[in-house]
Amino acid sequence: MTTEPAPDATPQPSGKFAELERTCFVIMPFGKKEVGGKEVDFNFIYKEIFEPAIERATTPEKGNLLPARTDMDAFSGSIDQDMFEYIMYSRLAFADISGFNPNVFYEIGARHSAQESGTVIFRQTGHAIPFDINSIKIFEYDYESDEGVEASRDFITTVLSNTLKRNRLDSPVRLALRAQWSGSSGSSPGGESSPQGASALAAPAQSAGSPAAPCQADTWRKAEVEKFMRDAEEAIRIDDLDMARVNYWGALRFDPLNTIARMRLGLVLKSQGKNYEALEEFATVTKLAPNYGEAWKEKGVVEGQISRVIPARKRPRWLPDGFDSLTRATMLVPGDFDAWSSLGGVLKNVRQDLAGALKMYSHAAEISDGHPYPLLNAMKLEALHTGELDLESVREPLERAEALRLAQARTTPPTDTPWCFFDLAEIQLYQGETRSFLEFVEQGVASCTMDWQPKTFRDSLKNVFVAQGIEFEGLTEGIARLEQAIADLA
Repeated sequence: MTTEPAPDATPQPSGKFAELERTCFVIMPFGKKEVGGKEVDFNFIYKEIFEPAIERATTPEKGNLLPARTDMDAFSGSIDQDMFEYIMYSRLAFADISGFNPNVFYEIGARHSAQESGTVIFRQTGHAIPFDINSIKIFEYDYESDEGVEASRDFITTVLSNTLKRNRLDSPVRLALRAQWSGSSGSSPGGESSPQGASALAAPAQSAGSPAAPCQADTWRKAEVEKFMRDAEEAIRIDDLDMARVNYWGALRFDPLNTIARMRLGLVLKSQGKNYEALEEFATVTKLAPNYGEAWKEKGVVEGQISRVIPARKRPRWLPDGFDSLTRATMLVPGDFDAWSSLGGVLKNVRQDLAGALKMYSHAAEISDGHPYPLLNAMKLEALHTGELDLESVREPLERAEALRLAQARTTPPTDTPWCFFDLAEIQLYQGETRSFLEFVEQGVASCTMDWQPKTFRDSLKNVFVAQGIEFEGLTEGIARLEQAIADLA
């Protein structure tokens, strides 16, 4: 496996939406105001603390936030029109409630009504919190000393970056409405069902004359989510995972509890080797939808991948290795051979329980009718145990496995790379087709993006056949090519 790759630049959307997606709109008093019997210069606080802290915060796409405030020449048209657009649609809203300014509280209420997430509230150290909002998480900052100013800048940057990363629902208005919807009908707003705990979009507003009259803002929100999801799927079709990731983040920007978007974002992050970020998405889905077997499986797979790169002697006992999550997945979806196979992988690669792994892989191969992943792993573990490779008993399953992988390899673009090529190479090796074996190794190497991929295949060949003295023509040459690929990718 590999460690987290270095972040790279991600293409940004264009136009007004691109600006709003990077904007942190600051809701705070202007000028000098009295707070707790003292005169406070809020312009100083904005310029020395808030503005630099916001500019240093980073979005999940690795961009920087743009601070905006109504009295700082941020608007070119009608200040009321532009102000409400920024309140409602900015990526983040940053509010300072110090001084109990009525305009500040009005704008916070407007923001909470418009957006489910992305609102962060601060107060000066020791400043009271009104009863109406004492259930909301409110952070403190200090401006009265040089040390306090510096510490506050760092703290605010951290809070904003974490808020962007986690995208948690923080609006009490939306929380209350969701509780009302879930308690009244058990379906998502608008009458749509929510399978596997999938989040509903905002409910239609109701008016006295029309109990089901749709709210224009919510209709727009739903359309935006659907557009982001379509664009993400199109990006995946053309193998542009960076753009798919940006679009799934966009969908979650408007619907943070959307388990479908969050699950697919996790899969994209996993494909890019961003295991820690993927784990956060899968873990969130399992909390939103505790019976979602696929989410438990992917959570377990990523936990296992993370554990594999940490030597056993240094691995903390509290670090989950994927076993519990994958066991939960097999209980929820007993027929999911991939979950059983992944459980076998954790037992083999993390817990070093080869007998248990063989049992899991064999069961997965049986219920999958010979899928290549569990079948080939079960064959190698059996060879490791007995010192022999019984090809005659698995001739028909191997033929079915070859047909499946050939179909995947011939699609445009190929499916499940590089494993479709590596599995085909292994099957050709068993069939004595040396030239085809080396050709598929080469195709697999060409489709690898990280060094752990050829390393996994190389280790599976060396740890069984070389270790047990089982010889195949071309095996040494194939392993040498894989080792060269590992070095090149590293």
